[in-house]
Amino acid sequence: MGDGAKDGAFTFTAKLTIGEQHGCSAALVDEQWLITAASCFADSPAQDFKIAAGAPKLKTTATIGRTGTTGEAGQTRDVVELVPRQDRDLVMARMATPVTGIAAVGLPAKAPTVGEDLLIAGYGRTKTEWVPDRLHSATFSVASVKDSTLRLTGKSPDAVMCQGDTGGPAFRQVNGRYELATVHSRFWQGGCLGSDPKETRTGAVDTRVDDVTGWIQQVRSLPKRYATTTGDFDGDGKADVAMLTDYGPSKDGMSQAALWVHTANGEGFREPRVVWETGAAGALDAWRWDGSKLTSGDFNGDGKTDIGVLYGYGKTSDGASKTGLWTFTSNGNGFNAPEKVWESGSGAWKSWNWENSKVTAGDFNGDGKADLAVLYGLGKNPQGRNETTLMTFTSNGNGFAAPVKVWESGTDSWNWNTSKLTSGDFNGDKKADLAILYGYGKTSDGRNETALFFTSNGNNGFSEPHKAWDSNAWTSGGRSWNWDTSKVAAGDFNGDGKADVAVLYGYDKTNDGRNKSALWMFYGTDTGFRDPLKLWESGVPGSIDAWNWNASELTAGDFNGDGKTDVGITYDYGQSTDGRNETGLWTFTSKGDGFNEPRKVWTNKL
Repeated sequence: MGDGAKDGAFTFTAKLTIGEQHGCSAALVDEQWLITAASCFADSPAQDFKIAAGAPKLKTTATIGRTGTTGEAGQTRDVVELVPRQDRDLVMARMATPVTGIAAVGLPAKAPTVGEDLLIAGYGRTKTEWVPDRLHSATFSVASVKDSTLRLTGKSPDAVMCQGDTGGPAFRQVNGRYELATVHSRFWQGGCLGSDPKETRTGAVDTRVDDVTGWIQQVRSLPKRYATTTGDFDGDGKADVAMLTDYGPSKDGMSQAALWVHTANGEGFREPRVVWETGAAGALDAWRWDGSKLTSGDFNGDGKTDIGVLYGYGKTSDGASKTGLWTFTSNGNGFNAPEKVWESGSGAWKSWNWENSKVTAGDFNGDGKADLAVLYGLGKNPQGRNETTLMTFTSNGNGFAAPVKVWESGTDSWNWNTSKLTSGDFNGDKKADLAILYGYGKTSDGRNETALFFTSNGNNGFSEPHKAWDSNAWTSGGRSWNWDTSKVAAGDFNGDGKADVAVLYGYDKTNDGRNKSALWMFYGTDTGFRDPLKLWESGVPGSIDAWNWNASELTAGDFNGDGKTDVGITYDYGQSTDGRNETGLWTFTSKGDGFNEPRKVWTNKL
């Protein structure tokens, strides 16, 4: 294959020795993980690439960081675990111990495109050498792209792939950093030493990795927690799911995070793609997941949903609270790098307490661009009243105007701590409104009292909030509603042109110890909301036996493009026995007058 690589080049490329004679190539994607072709470990690779997870059948050794195959440079590790994909010729291989001082190749944020040039590397034969003593590299061009594979064509006569190159990487250079694009799967070896002289084809089939980056990260055990939002990020008329994902601290103590996107396909969702992550080429070095509050909306009015993050920096040296507003702007295929569009620290906003902020998005002024609203808690005043204010960031298409205070509780008391905020066009006037589920605590006779407040858009931003429902007057529900076990989301669930409020509600455990939850709906009207209706409940005949409210994050979007909003739930199953965190994505599909039974549409369980 091509030319011998220069000393120290492409050191993320590994040589695999499988058994006594068989060899393959691989790429380092983590200090302890390689990615390569599953067919390298198959009994009959020409017939099938399917292999079992677990330890490799034959002793396998990986050599990384050694451009030449002789000498003492680089590091050698035993491969002790294989985690294969079932849908393509791809496997992750765990080494017994991490390597040190060798940079892994970056993961891709975009798919290869026809005509794109990629560098490839491998330790296979060449036209003249049976067992070459150096890593070789060449440039190939993408000839075609399919669902999980693509075809490559050499850019020069000596650009061929040979036996031993299987599993090696094809990659691109982005901002001075190499980014993995594909993994070599099969090729025709035209011109390789020892090949059939009649074989003249020199092309190759590679396996895509850009659409399974979430799986790669899950195998690496990086995801710890998720924060979920929804929107039509690619502009195809169906809502997708985005997850801001916590990777935990790096070895040097830097906070790591990534943005994953599940693209809706009408029936469910495709595997998540990692469209941005800290530390990648051109990205930020660190991002605190637990300093991020997520929302989404079409901030620039281009028909594609963007993501906004209210970000807390903590205290400055003079004791002021510092907060910033960042946006990930959709480009249709993913997101542009996050951009800071506002930051506290001067003027009226010298200090902004992120911890006292609850954020939502909607087109509050009806100009076709989504704005942000922040319900902000001021704590207690000298008279002992709870003070709360509402502020808006109005979109100007390229960012946001400085925040403006549009309401404050004044002489009345409003407890920010017992407010759950959501937004939607609840009265059908084409401007987004606010709904706040408010908890009063317990009444004197021991009932839980909760109210739903409705704040519509007025000439100066928002009208005064009015109570649209109160559990104290809800005779059909026993005049009790537990605010503490309620999670809210908004959307037009029945397709009547007015947004509604969905509540995932947690009950006490059943007598036999099962978790019990229900889905309730407040349907929107011109002036407020109807009394809530229970549309689903776990544990009833024909439904799921148990559902843990506390492990559920609620969101909503029109996932199948039928004009009615559906409910999505990111479900945390906790840590599995192999130490990896297990998460599932469930959907309740709207049927207009209710919801179909929840369906698991994705899980990261390996």
